[in-house]
Amino acid sequence: METERNTGKTKSRRKTKSIYHTMVLLAIGCIFTIIATLVQPFNSTSLWLSDQLFESGSPSPNIVIVGIDNDTLETYGKWSEWPRSLHAQAIANLKEAKANVIGYDVLFVDDSSDDPVLSAAMEAADNVVLASAGANPQPLIKPFATYNDFLFPVDLLRQVSQITGHVNIEADRDGKVRRVSLLERDSSGNLYPSFSLAVLLSHFPNSIPEQYIVQDKELHILDREIPVDSASRMRINYGIDFGGFDYVSYGDIIGDNFDHSLVKNKIVLIGMTATGELDVWAVPTTSGKTPGVFIHATAADTILRERFLTEASEIITLLILLLLVGIIAFALPFLKLRWGILLLSALFIVYGASIFISFDTGYILNILYPLSLVGVLFIANVICLIVIGQSDKRFVSDLFGRYVSPQVAREILGLADNGQLNLGGETREVTVIFADIRHFTQMSEQMPPESIVSMLNEHLSIIIDRVLQNGGMVNKFAGDNIMAVWNAPEIQEDHARLAVKAAMEAQQALMALPQSDPSLPRVQFGIGINTGKAIAGNVGSAGRVEYTVIGDSVNLASRICSNTPGDETWIGPETYRQAQEHLEVQELEAQTFKGKAEPVKVYRVITCK
Repeated sequence: METERNTGKTKSRRKTKSIYHTMVLLAIGCIFTIIATLVQPFNSTSLWLSDQLFESGSPSPNIVIVGIDNDTLETYGKWSEWPRSLHAQAIANLKEAKANVIGYDVLFVDDSSDDPVLSAAMEAADNVVLASAGANPQPLIKPFATYNDFLFPVDLLRQVSQITGHVNIEADRDGKVRRVSLLERDSSGNLYPSFSLAVLLSHFPNSIPEQYIVQDKELHILDREIPVDSASRMRINYGIDFGGFDYVSYGDIIGDNFDHSLVKNKIVLIGMTATGELDVWAVPTTSGKTPGVFIHATAADTILRERFLTEASEIITLLILLLLVGIIAFALPFLKLRWGILLLSALFIVYGASIFISFDTGYILNILYPLSLVGVLFIANVICLIVIGQSDKRFVSDLFGRYVSPQVAREILGLADNGQLNLGGETREVTVIFADIRHFTQMSEQMPPESIVSMLNEHLSIIIDRVLQNGGMVNKFAGDNIMAVWNAPEIQEDHARLAVKAAMEAQQALMALPQSDPSLPRVQFGIGINTGKAIAGNVGSAGRVEYTVIGDSVNLASRICSNTPGDETWIGPETYRQAQEHLEVQELEAQTFKGKAEPVKVYRVITCK
């Protein structure tokens, strides 16, 4: 029954620890999840990690970039002083080369004397897309970015352009451009497509819509369902090499010094690429700045080839985090450390693989928060195990203390920690107490077993308390007999005096006990004390070890106890010799003890200071 009860308590304690362990992991995981989804710390790091997933590939061969580069400016002079007839000539040459769409990432917002010439060339080509730009943005009102003012090409040019598209570029908080607003509106509610979308609308016949439909975070246009965020922004797929775009200098276009087949039936995007221009931006896949025309070209490539990217919503990230928290919190407390590490490694690897697989299909999972959560919960689990280990150690120490003295418990645990818990001992001088109840056999015959146990616990606890208060080690119990030791396992200078002091304090408390509780029987203890050499150490077998002291001096202490009357304390000669300055004693006649050839002088202690 006792074994079953102890087993039940052990299981209960283990279960309680596991529950607390689970609750701690759940709490930490939930706090992490709340912070990750609401505060979104280290968002720039999260974006940077996603950027590393891009692999360089070839862009669409249907997009050609014409750069207003250093050579062009060197040939035709300062940009602000150019006559627009140069652009008319470039458009005429591109029309001759049968370019399908000509898109100008250049603002023509000021009147010029050459506007009629440029307008005529645009009307003749009938495929020119011009740029517009929003100014004075309003606070973001979803689902579209809104500007108080829009800058459009002069009316003469706007009237003959196929369509205009805004060239607004906005960077994320880390300064990198990852998205383009496919639709923006003015303060009157009119919608305008992005420059990249506008050139594609012009590229496909009969595709310029009367209205734009955004539903369920998708823009339905060009027979495509383009994923956008809550502000109608599309994530640009930078998985291309900018150097892969076919490129022609604008000066060569003006001078008709280019291969016409290079632009035949293709989308031609014209923009500034000269050094020192302001229209340059940081993008995820390059270390330097990139001209805006390349960003528009990449956005057009994303739509043209339907290489769309969809970012996991906050709800999806939240569900992933909660799933990981649940798996980890309800599994780790019941697994050994090595299996827990294997589980966390498996989760890390599986989620890492999911990141790459989903990215290949155009879906961007959050990298930072789920993988960081696994690391955080691993650290939390290790800390929990350390705390539980310390708790278990204290529990074992306390448990030992109920069966052996705290000194022995510390000694055993210390030896076990050092791998030295072996049989054997050392010779040292010790002082040993034996205390025994007088007439115990007669009392046990007259009292029920429950009362006997209660009486023993009541009286033995008094002796134990005094032993411990005076630095002694309670070594063992044998029925109504108790044995205590000084100077083992810890060294004590005045062990003889401490032992006698503990015995006298115990006798006084025992004699006063019936006065405080008259229901208790009058119990008398005889206490014998002796000092001498003994073997102190681990005694027993490989299967069971007990820390104790053995030797002739210990036997003599037991023999003295057997001869000591109730309520008295007798000590051996060596104990008296070492503690006599603190004692008042009565020298008794020499006693004859079993195993001793000569009578031994003993002393009855009257007082001890």
